[in-house]
Amino acid sequence: MSVVFTFVSSADIAQSFTALKEQGEIRPASAWRAGFQSWQLDEKSESLAAADPSIATDVESLQIVVPHAAGELDPVTAARKLAALQLQSRGRIALRIPARGQVDSDRQPSHIAFWRRIDEYLTLLKRLWANEKPIDHEGPFYSISGGFVPRKGARGFTMPIRMGGLSGTALNVVGRHADIFELAVGSSDEARLLSARVRAAAARHGRQGKVRFALPIFFGAENRDPDRIVLSKQPAQAALQLLTFVDAGVSEFLVSGIETVADLDAFEHVASFVQNSLSRREAAWAANAGVAAGRFDLVPARNY
Repeated sequence: MSVVFTFVSSADIAQSFTALKEQGEIRPASAWRAGFQSWQLDEKSESLAAADPSIATDVESLQIVVPHAAGELDPVTAARKLAALQLQSRGRIALRIPARGQVDSDRQPSHIAFWRRIDEYLTLLKRLWANEKPIDHEGPFYSISGGFVPRKGARGFTMPIRMGGLSGTALNVVGRHADIFELAVGSSDEARLLSARVRAAAARHGRQGKVRFALPIFFGAENRDPDRIVLSKQPAQAALQLLTFVDAGVSEFLVSGIETVADLDAFEHVASFVQNSLSRREAAWAANAGVAAGRFDLVPARNY
């Protein structure tokens, strides 16, 4: 077993997504070498409406996590832009739907309506990505006539969807759509309980075993975000913190707070500790399984 580390960018790259490879001291290539597999763009400064397909070039082999609030664009425009990014990146784009968004008093009057809108939006994106012919749709939030996404391949395509939430209404939508669920900050026991609720919601939609779990953490000089677990600055202690959550079912960590090369170097040790510990566990389990199988083989057959 291994875990995924996602670098959460805090840089403001509002003018162009092509600046991704230019931002700050931390470059995607450096993050890749430090053990990160994904790069999440900052939802406060980025907009899918401004996306340029060239974002997908020259970022090593990192998956690029693009935040996008339902309603920022109409579904057809969003589906086309995401399809273009996915094509350019050779399948390395993931879509993150923020659990908290701007509430429009006319179109989004309640918590329930907020999540129903997300449900309808994601359902339309998936239809547009999959359908070979234009689609029509008339729903409570969106109306489409002849919607179509070209250049997506004969069989269409899919895109990993990342979501979060806590209420029963939110988890019902998450269970239907999410591939990765972002857990709320809490103890490992709380993470385990919330994961169980998400799995149950996914099972109700026939998606048993389809959701993985990510946890937001902070590793830096000063924690400015109360919605993230603060890690010890000592690599071994930080790794033990993370392994506790791995045991609770977490398979990905969303790491913010890394703003300097020194921070990145320090976190590389944390990532190595975690991966090495998991590798040793796997080796021990495999060895124990082999011993158990050998003992079973040594049991003499009975003559009846």
